[in-house]
Amino acid sequence: MMSALYAALAAALACWPAWPGLMSYDSLFAWEEARSGVETMLWPPMHAYLFWISRELGAGAWGLFVFQAFLLFFAAALCANLLMRRALWAAAALAAFAAAFVYVPELLGTLMAQWRDVTTTSFALAGLAAWLVAGRRRSTVPLAVAGVLFAVAAALRYNAVLLLVLIAPLMVWRPYLQPAPPPRARLVAAAALSLGLALAWGSTHWRLPDFAPLPSAHNFAGTQEFDLIGISACADKDELPTGLTLGWPISPRQIRRAYDPRHLQLAFRAVPGQPRILESDAGGEVERIWPRAVRHQFGCYLAHRTAVFVQQMGLAKGEVFYPVHLQIDANPFGLKVAHPQALARVGGYVRTRAPELWRRPFWLYLLAAAVVGALWLRRAPQALLFTGLLGGAFAYPALLFVAAPAADARYIFPSSVLAAWLIAAGTALILDRRAAQRADTLDALLAAATTKPVRVVSRAPGS
Repeated sequence: MMSALYAALAAALACWPAWPGLMSYDSLFAWEEARSGVETMLWPPMHAYLFWISRELGAGAWGLFVFQAFLLFFAAALCANLLMRRALWAAAALAAFAAAFVYVPELLGTLMAQWRDVTTTSFALAGLAAWLVAGRRRSTVPLAVAGVLFAVAAALRYNAVLLLVLIAPLMVWRPYLQPAPPPRARLVAAAALSLGLALAWGSTHWRLPDFAPLPSAHNFAGTQEFDLIGISACADKDELPTGLTLGWPISPRQIRRAYDPRHLQLAFRAVPGQPRILESDAGGEVERIWPRAVRHQFGCYLAHRTAVFVQQMGLAKGEVFYPVHLQIDANPFGLKVAHPQALARVGGYVRTRAPELWRRPFWLYLLAAAVVGALWLRRAPQALLFTGLLGGAFAYPALLFVAAPAADARYIFPSSVLAAWLIAAGTALILDRRAAQRADTLDALLAAATTKPVRVVSRAPGS
């Protein structure tokens, strides 16, 4: 009950200013597909299916908006309550978790939007909660549910699988978070994860409800074009296929004027006195040229990807890029912001505070690593579980280093939220001295991972 009340209050506070949910091109596209049918796999269609459910239930677009925010905080609260010995420390952890969304404005800015990044995070945390319930009850049913929830997260964002890079093996190895689990539990965990991820992959190839094959889409083409522009700007050499400028010659100096590591789309803006770079794969030329350009100009490729990553993690000297989308883009569906004055106030807070150094998202990752390290030093029973979560939090943005076509703050929302939860819950566990005395399944897990075997040396009588 406490978890539900906490989630309802947090969701209400986050959703009210942005009601019925801020929407940009891709979220409006998903809403359109929920009405007309899925036609492409360029964006994973699971978001459109969830919008369809919301629409069929009579809630419109706002139904998914409220659901994803509620599920995020409910799952976070349930996880904390399952891990904490005392309700007081669980409440402290949840207060700190909610405060992170205010202190790190990019989290709040993303939470107010109808972006798949929020929905991905919600289902990933719900999967973690289901797994912890399985460990508490020693039941295969919530274990199977965890696999399904993780699969939905992966179906929403291709790279969400990276959040599970250590969690999935740990879930199969210790399905009930203790040594020597029943073989049946391991089988259920492995089957649920395997089947779930297979269905997540299938959802991007065949649509519902007719299972018609979706047209293939080269989802990496935008990143490859971004890389070619960045490499050209760095190497002082035009590596762009002529199709990107409709055959007009473009000099390295002109490419540098168009290039901006914050977003691929910024390179397509009109720059007076020079050809315009088009958003295109140039008939497959981008894909063909990209490997050669990366191989021959690898130093510039790394420089470009590093520049994007610096923007992505909030490490740049200037403002944090795209911390909030303060509108619902023009649309034919009648969707518009219901509380513009409240949105202006909250949005103004996000925009003005986001550039402050101590509120940047990279701090979440550094602090999360420090907290998990402290749990190991304290020999806390939750240390191994938290290490698995930390691995996912770091693996998620690591893939973005090579795959992101932009440095939007929302792209790292799932891993940033996970890091914020690790900080809040881990700190509460460290401060709660009784947590080390907790006799539950996690104690046995840590003991199996950290206890050194005792070597027995026999001595002859009289020696």
